[in-house]
Amino acid sequence: MRESLRPRGEALRSAARRIAVRRTEEPRTPLVEIITEAARHFDLSPSEEQMLLSDLLSGGEETSAP
Repeated sequence: MRESLRPRGEALRSAARRIAVRRTEEPRTPLVEIITEAARHFDLSPSEEQMLLSDLLSGGEETSAP
């Protein structure tokens, strides 16, 4: 059984913070790419990544750069 040293939900919160920072620093990078990278970096589960994608892309955000 794999145990994490992080409190439950901390990886998801950290990923959300990273996404917000990257969106500010790199506004031309597609949001879906930023979310995917953050999910990998913080070792999110597929369901956590899907939740971020659903929540953050539901506002009509573009999934690719113009």
